[in-house]
Amino acid sequence: FLPLGFVGGLVSQFFLPFALTVTFALLASLICALTVVPVMASLFIDRIKFDPDEGPQHRDTWVQRLYTPVLAAALHNRRSRWGVIGIAAVLVLGAGMLVPHIPTQFLNAGSQKQLSISVAPPSGTPSVAVLEQARVVEAKLRAYSEVKLIETTVPGEGDTGLSALSSAFGGGAANAATIVVGLDTSTNLDTEQKKLSDVMAGLQPDGWQIQVAQESMTGSGAISVVVSGADPTDVVNATTAVMASLKTMPDLINVKSDLATTTPQYDIDVDPNKAILDGTSTYGVQAEVHNALVGTKAGSVSLAGAPTDVYLQVDAKLTSLDALSKMPVGLAKKPLDSIATVTETKNQARISRVDQSPAATVSADPTSKDTGGVSMEIQKALDKLQSDGKLKGVTVALGGVTQQMTEAFGGLFVSMAVAVLLVYLVMVLVFNSLVDPLVIMFSLPLATIGAFPALFLTQRPIGISALIGFLMLIGIVVTNAIVLLDLVEQHRHRGMPMYDALMQGGRTRVRPILMTAIATILALVPLGLGLSEGEIIASELATVVIGGLFTSTFLTLIVIPVVYSLVEDAKVRTSRAFGSAPEHDSDAAAPAAS
Repeated sequence: FLPLGFVGGLVSQFFLPFALTVTFALLASLICALTVVPVMASLFIDRIKFDPDEGPQHRDTWVQRLYTPVLAAALHNRRSRWGVIGIAAVLVLGAGMLVPHIPTQFLNAGSQKQLSISVAPPSGTPSVAVLEQARVVEAKLRAYSEVKLIETTVPGEGDTGLSALSSAFGGGAANAATIVVGLDTSTNLDTEQKKLSDVMAGLQPDGWQIQVAQESMTGSGAISVVVSGADPTDVVNATTAVMASLKTMPDLINVKSDLATTTPQYDIDVDPNKAILDGTSTYGVQAEVHNALVGTKAGSVSLAGAPTDVYLQVDAKLTSLDALSKMPVGLAKKPLDSIATVTETKNQARISRVDQSPAATVSADPTSKDTGGVSMEIQKALDKLQSDGKLKGVTVALGGVTQQMTEAFGGLFVSMAVAVLLVYLVMVLVFNSLVDPLVIMFSLPLATIGAFPALFLTQRPIGISALIGFLMLIGIVVTNAIVLLDLVEQHRHRGMPMYDALMQGGRTRVRPILMTAIATILALVPLGLGLSEGEIIASELATVVIGGLFTSTFLTLIVIPVVYSLVEDAKVRTSRAFGSAPEHDSDAAAPAAS
């Protein structure tokens, strides 16, 4: 888990505490295993006078009785050993062929079943009208039994709260309503989002936008297409073509662009001479209009023992150009249009630039778990538009959740590579060999034989959680191979032939290897079933670890001894070819084999 500290970004924010927790827990368990466990064993385990693994009094367990003939058959001769390698290779390739059929996703949104509905009116619409439209949406939602909670927020005119400012900066009306919909825990969010989007499309009056999106604690889950170019006309034409293409895709909803979003703006041009005659100035007019729209702090009072700010706001109802023009200002309280020119203009709410060039962003919400697949379909559509000549003079790039996923996946792949290298270096120091650790590393591909089919069968996506599971497997899987080969090396240093050392090491280690693997798998079953709510590091991680550990454990007990024997044979042949004596005698196969 050490490389996770150098990934950075959202992955580090979410998973670095998890990695630190596991790291310190493993260190604590190591200390416990070296100190507390021996003391407890000496107190509670009966003393015996014979070696439980050797001598006539030892009886094989049922696990050993099943495992011994299988291992003996695998090590019988060179043909059987290469047959085992071939079967393992076919299984790894078969598991790899499932990857294109597994959905990919940036990050699990958790098990909270919530949707967010935005009711955006045309600019200049009063909040009363927005509230009425929000009530129409609420009435439609109440007809569905899966809807358990409805919470609506409608900012008022002149509201400067977070919701109003967020809508305004995004190019929408400041008084857009937000409806949070809580659904039954058994609801499929993707299906429900698409269904409600179709229903809400029939409730949209002209000029209104009603969009349904999934609630995400990692920000917007929208896929963005950024169009930039030197000529604004080319950007407009390309953006229109991209929007038309994305709207035809069945897995995308809420397709919109920030290019044509404009909001009304009232410009007040004060005549300084007339303002002076009215006993005010340009600044005075600005202050009066601001106080009428937003209000001013008049002081604070104590309510229930807590200080509460009091704001004073004139009930001017400045919701139209005519009302603003007739607003009384100055000492003489003359109409505003008597000392200033009040005009209405259209102002582009958002201006985007990429490398100083005009740009536009087209965004859409995917309704499928397979965010990576949807992104590939979008890229294919963009390539077709490029070949048709509809994107001349512009540069088009995918952004949003696609960019986040690409960056996060790249960082985790680097972390896995560094983790594999660190594990190898540690084993080189421990085994004092460059070759034996490579034998142990052969157990890593065996984990994919179970991990990929497990994700495919459950249709759980390959995302950040699943990749963290693969990162965990790097440490867990090699542990079984280390435990096995360490005992084999001890037997060989005592003079035992290689075949006997492999058989004896496998027979001795099979039970503790299976016990630790089964204990880990059982501990992850509740997480894999998705019984907990609100999880992020969730079922995908457990699915990967359970599937990978299941296959790698059983195959490690067969494949690793076979690979070890082939490597040792190669060492002996190489030593004989160069006229040097081998370090150990090689008796790789059974005595009758050749």
